[in-house]
Amino acid sequence: MKNIIRYTAAFLSGASLLALAACNSLDQAPTNKFTDDTFWSSADRAQSVVNMAYNQMYSHTKFLDDEALSDNIFEQRGGPDTRAIRNGTATASTGLFESEWKWIYQGIKTCNVFMDKVDLVPDMDADTKADMVAQIKFIRAYLYFRAVNFYGAVPFFMSDITLDQSKESVRTPKTEIIPQLVSELESIIPVLSSRDDLSAADNGKITKAAAMVLLARIYMYNPDMYADWAKKVADICDDLIHNQAEYGTYSLFTTSDEHCSAYENLFMAAYEYNSEVILDYSAMETIKQWTTFNNLAPMAVGSALIQRAPTRELVDDYLMANGKKIDENGSGYNESDPYSNRDPRLLYTVGCHGKVWKDVNNSGAYTEYTVDVTGSESKDKFSVGSNSTPTGFFVRKYYDMGHGQEFKQWNNIIMMRYADVLLMYAEAKHVLGEFGENEWNETIKPIRERAGLNAEACAYPSLSTDAMTDLIRRERRCELALEGLRYYDILRWNIGSDVLNCNVYSSYETGSIVLDTRVFTDRDKLWSVPQSQLELVPTLLPNNPGY
Repeated sequence: MKNIIRYTAAFLSGASLLALAACNSLDQAPTNKFTDDTFWSSADRAQSVVNMAYNQMYSHTKFLDDEALSDNIFEQRGGPDTRAIRNGTATASTGLFESEWKWIYQGIKTCNVFMDKVDLVPDMDADTKADMVAQIKFIRAYLYFRAVNFYGAVPFFMSDITLDQSKESVRTPKTEIIPQLVSELESIIPVLSSRDDLSAADNGKITKAAAMVLLARIYMYNPDMYADWAKKVADICDDLIHNQAEYGTYSLFTTSDEHCSAYENLFMAAYEYNSEVILDYSAMETIKQWTTFNNLAPMAVGSALIQRAPTRELVDDYLMANGKKIDENGSGYNESDPYSNRDPRLLYTVGCHGKVWKDVNNSGAYTEYTVDVTGSESKDKFSVGSNSTPTGFFVRKYYDMGHGQEFKQWNNIIMMRYADVLLMYAEAKHVLGEFGENEWNETIKPIRERAGLNAEACAYPSLSTDAMTDLIRRERRCELALEGLRYYDILRWNIGSDVLNCNVYSSYETGSIVLDTRVFTDRDKLWSVPQSQLELVPTLLPNNPGY
């Protein structure tokens, strides 16, 4: 699948909801070609539209865009929309509200056109067609799920609509959309392939396990709709863990090398499609690269400037290597050396002052740079509003030492992985009152062992219900940090008023300067429908509360 996705012509969609989409750089035909009946003359052409939908499902920046909405990332330069959203100054005209809406509906249009037109393909093998349809239904469900998470009620249609029809669109309540997404996913799981049935050429293809994970997320993110959500999530994850003959063989990735731990290698191009990956967004050297680290990595190693960086709140949430919180008695935390003897995932995820930044230079030699955000001659010296780190930290996760010139990278972005299944299982079983030592040994313990925490931290703890809730949530945050899931966890746990009403501080060694003041009220639980859409389509009114 990877070769198909990357080498076959990919398109962006045509008219989205009231927006005409441009073609991206991979296009080889105008969008209107695939909306015309004559386009659908072969299975290969149908496959090209499936490929286009894959391309529109995600991007190489979405994970960090979403993290910047949470308490994990602070974005500073250029008055970014994520900062406006987090400090309570966003309006219905905020650009991110419109660009996200447009992007989602471009992808939905592609899926709907495919569903409307695929029957026109002559003599198409029935199994091939069913497989394509199942993949398209997954992508459409994924996009609609994203839409309702951001906007709540949205226009909902399962076939292509004209521009005139779009001008009369109304918003369908989330409570009506979600059950239909659940039904769609349940219908395609028997049709999709298991990972174990795929050849190497099909790497990256949507599988049964991916649909199961999306189904689990839908239940987990909608506890108000599904009183038995924990039972549903636990059952799904139990199947993925214990019925791998049906859903595919997955495990925590454990391959380390001379310079990198297994946790670091998990995200590197050299180990793509490893045993932990359930679904990812692909890239490829010379064909489909991404250069995000040109605005993330330390300037001392060659980046242009730092657009966003991890927060101190995230750094402080990482435990000590012995499993204790930094402010807990007996933790061994040292304020003068705050990043040592910590959960190793901290330094695998975040670049911290005084710690090593590993790289490979243009000659292919391994190098180490000691991060310095205080030295007067350091390119990475912290100061408010400078080109360097806005918080005193740097994004490390996904930094591939094998990158090309100007930080061109081609490692895939993981959208779903097995560790998330284990963590969802742990959380759901705990909510059910069924999380004991056996469940710990099957979920949290192997995750911590892979990370490199010591035996004390990996042993089953005897905790109160609330303390175990805190542990499982903290484990989820630290294991999956900077992977695009934190914001959605904040919303579903209903903790936005606790963790997003606060000052954002720089790192301790930079003076603990207040960088921003974040605000979270009830209106921030949903985004505004874009002002441009409301003006063109008054039937989308009323807007979400607070806008």
